Amino acid sequence: MSEVHAEPVKYAGRSYIVECAIAMGFYVALTWARPWMIAHAANHDLALAAAVLPALPVWLLFGVVWRYYRRIDEYEQRKLLETLAVSFGIGSCLIVTYSFLADAGLPFLAITWAWPTLAVSWGLTTAIRSLADHV
Repeated sequence: MSEVHAEPVKYAGRSYIVECAIAMGFYVALTWARPWMIAHAANHDLALAAAVLPALPVWLLFGVVWRYYRRIDEYEQRKLLETLAVSFGIGSCLIVTYSFLADAGLPFLAITWAWPTLAVSWGLTTAIRSLADHV
């Protein structure tokens, strides 16, 4: 299955960083604005829409990652998938472990912390793999 790339593969990383930064900027802005929008919503339906609004950039980020995956070559695709598998395994284990610690008295964290935990885990795993590849 051959796909014609609109831009050279060598620019895939740069495009990914720009698109990711835009999506994350939207996420941060909507997350910060969310409490105000909920409090000032004229009705329940608008409050529900305001409550879910920060999920839209998360879906946008999914599209950014998918576009990046489709732009890179097979070797880079394999590295990306391996990094995702390891990092999301680690992140999932961290989330489950903390839930047991919360049962033992640590403060309860909302499920909304799962996504940032997985994202940070992915970033750290990517950085470690990148360092290991250059050694």
